[in-house]
Amino acid sequence: MRRWLALLGTSALIVGLGAAPAAATKPLLQRAEAVVDLDFPAGAVCDFAVHVHMEMKTKFSTFVDANGTPTRAISTGRIHDWETNVETGETQFHSISGPSFFDASGALLRGTGSWSGIQLQDGTWIRAHGHITFDANGLVSAVRGRIEPLCASFA
Repeated sequence: MRRWLALLGTSALIVGLGAAPAAATKPLLQRAEAVVDLDFPAGAVCDFAVHVHMEMKTKFSTFVDANGTPTRAISTGRIHDWETNVETGETQFHSISGPSFFDASGALLRGTGSWSGIQLQDGTWIRAHGHITFDANGLVSAVRGRIEPLCASFA
């Protein structure tokens, strides 16, 4: 019974003091829509030439401290990706679901969901599904999930 009274008294004190909400700085938002076409000659990504067509509609949120200094960022939205083996004409569609997480300097740290056209530290281009960690050079250092070699998917 004493515990209940103590809990009730503490709760009443907290409510009675009327704790003020924390003041937070709103994140900086950038929205972007873009269409990007990339051509990779044979040997650059795969043994064959690859054409990539991407359609993106994204939101980049930069979180800042009370002084306006960036602390971290996240990118969300929709990225659709069509990869084509130029020699055979075969095209594969992928939805890159993200999101992407960045540090205060804007360096990519990790991503989740499905990704396509990212590179392992050994130079292999892959598709990854799961939790992806990137190194300081933007290369994939670890994947908790599934990895599929990009070029082999056209075999």
